[in-house]
Amino acid sequence: MPTHQIIFLILSFTAYGYAAVRGGAPERIAAAAMFSAVIATWTLSYLGPRGPGAYASVEVGVALTDFTLFGIMVTVAMLSARFWPMLMASILGCGLFGHLTKPLGPDILPKAYYATVALWSYPTLLLLVIATWRHSSRLKRYGIDYPWVHTLPRRYRDGWSVNELARPLA
Repeated sequence: MPTHQIIFLILSFTAYGYAAVRGGAPERIAAAAMFSAVIATWTLSYLGPRGPGAYASVEVGVALTDFTLFGIMVTVAMLSARFWPMLMASILGCGLFGHLTKPLGPDILPKAYYATVALWSYPTLLLLVIATWRHSSRLKRYGIDYPWVHTLPRRYRDGWSVNELARPLA
């Protein structure tokens, strides 16, 4: 296994563990979905062609995994009371465009196709860690962090600010 993949796996499992322990419901769902996508991508990559034949054409299994993760994050973004899932879905959408470039330009080098698809994984890890840290800091500051839009207080949906709803505990 190449060094960059080992580094990515260490970073990703650290980020997923942090989100699973310290995150709220949206962070845990994203971590579970991303973990599943990494395992599925890794498995499909090793079942498919390796060496010079890898990424010579569209990696259908990897593309379907990325599309599924994108759909999960769009769903979380639509239901969550947080901003970061929209940004995460946007980043994952950029990765999906990498899969669309290969059929449009079959002369694209396999390494360029791989880099275009794999590059977007690193910002998603950083975003998940920042989102989890912000969730835990809001819990410390306000004592509550509403995960979903339907759980927000009615007064907030009517225009009240967060500061009027939740005062700091200390």
